[in-house]
Amino acid sequence: MRAVHALIGLLSFVGATAPGCASRPDNTIAPGHAGAPGVKRFLVCAPNTVIALPAELQGGVTDALREQVDAYLHFHGREAQWINLYDSRQVWTEAVGAAKQKGGVEKAPVFFAERLDQKYDFDAIVMPSILVHKQRAIDGEATWDGVSRQMALLNRPRRPIGGRDTFAEGVRYGGVTGEVLVTSVHVMVFSRVGERVFEGRGGFAFVHDADLANAQKNWAYKFRLRDLTADVDALREGIAIAFHPYLPEAD
Repeated sequence: MRAVHALIGLLSFVGATAPGCASRPDNTIAPGHAGAPGVKRFLVCAPNTVIALPAELQGGVTDALREQVDAYLHFHGREAQWINLYDSRQVWTEAVGAAKQKGGVEKAPVFFAERLDQKYDFDAIVMPSILVHKQRAIDGEATWDGVSRQMALLNRPRRPIGGRDTFAEGVRYGGVTGEVLVTSVHVMVFSRVGERVFEGRGGFAFVHDADLANAQKNWAYKFRLRDLTADVDALREGIAIAFHPYLPEAD
């Protein structure tokens, strides 16, 4: 686990804990790789092979990510062969171990690609993940990694009758202000020899909705976990942004 965390740091996975940026993400691409020239066959690792998700988000959202990444690659006329989570993590662990013996975990992708090349035919490797990080919201709106989202308000309080409830009115027509948890799609692409040719992020969705059921009683709201699998359009947008400019965004 130490080796995995060290490699995550070396591969610039800083966004997993840092606040999201308020503009288009600074996706990085190696010279000559825009549009993925000559890359037709992608070997795609199981979502979140090396980045852990909170237990409550595991399962459904990674299945949705896999389905939509697969659709996006096929939309661009590419082939996608997937590795299951068990095999992805096993091969990755072996690669990290081999890299440590050679003196540097930053070489793990090279050993990872070498091991995969013994079993699969591919032109490039894709490692997709869902990141959870913090972002500041103002009146329920937040902007990060190329998207802007409005947090849903559940059980909004009714308008006061015969009086004025400033807090209830504020949360009813405004929203949460402060740090909230959000998600982003993260994509890394390696060549068949383990060279990192692309890394990108695209904003996805809030982790929670704001439940205002008790707002009028105790002047408070509660966060309720969202069903991220229902945010298909938001997920598709995040994937398109995350892959740009490696694969051009569709209109």
